Amino acid sequence: MTQAELSLNFFVELGVGIVVMLVFVALAALTIKERHRDVERWHVLVGAGIYGALFGAVIGFVIVPLRAIVTDTSLPPQYAAFGGLSFLAIMIALRSGLIMRLPFLGPQVKAWRRAALRRAIENAQEQIGRLGGPHPPAPKM
Repeated sequence: MTQAELSLNFFVELGVGIVVMLVFVALAALTIKERHRDVERWHVLVGAGIYGALFGAVIGFVIVPLRAIVTDTSLPPQYAAFGGLSFLAIMIALRSGLIMRLPFLGPQVKAWRRAALRRAIENAQEQIGRLGGPHPPAPKM
């Protein structure tokens, strides 16, 4: 094999990560309205971009290579196990709110999460209203 064949080419993984990040930003721009936000719009979009970039990195640099490793029978199975464990660790870190505790990235990610949760609560209340029945008392804020 030549040196060019052995060099790492991350264009596919990087492309997947960028697409996922752009989807997060586009969905935030299209679905999160002013009534859901408590800060400027750019904070929410930057937070969605940061969160999307992290999820895109997980998908692009862990899941895509993991799939390639699992389908390639010439590689040892411990590579797949390592990829699966790293995926699990990264997803637990993301879901536990580790990113929101970072000093420079945290405020924007928190702004996006607050706006997304307000939107989810509004959608859930609309769905409950369509189902009918007695309404619980309004939450105290």
